[in-house]
Amino acid sequence: MHLREFISRILLGKVVSRLLSAEFIKFNIVGGVGVLVNMAAFYLFYNLLTIHHMVSGALATELAIINNFILNDLLTFRGREVKMDVWMRLIIFHASRLLGMAVTLATLYILSDILGLDVLFSYLISIALGVLANFYTSDV
Repeated sequence: MHLREFISRILLGKVVSRLLSAEFIKFNIVGGVGVLVNMAAFYLFYNLLTIHHMVSGALATELAIINNFILNDLLTFRGREVKMDVWMRLIIFHASRLLGMAVTLATLYILSDILGLDVLFSYLISIALGVLANFYTSDV
């Protein structure tokens, strides 16, 4: 076995074991709950409280960000040694999600206001693109 092949197997093994870890599974469950919180909050703000869809999107995304921070802090990363206080971690987490929020709101505007698609459908697509932006900027 060549050194490159050996290193590849070790790295692949580490990636696979990380993807199958309880921490990664919890992280994805929290993310799924965050999407549900986001959609439910948007529906509440937009349909029931009749708040403008762009404001509803911003408020719903904000609630989902806070929800995900709390659940990840309490469940996913509970056993980790923490060196910062909770407020500083919240600020850093929130700042790391601003690009995702911008992508979500820009997509909502383009799909609903410019293209004229249904607002709820547009918001669901917007969340998906925001999640992708968050994912790709999370591990830099």
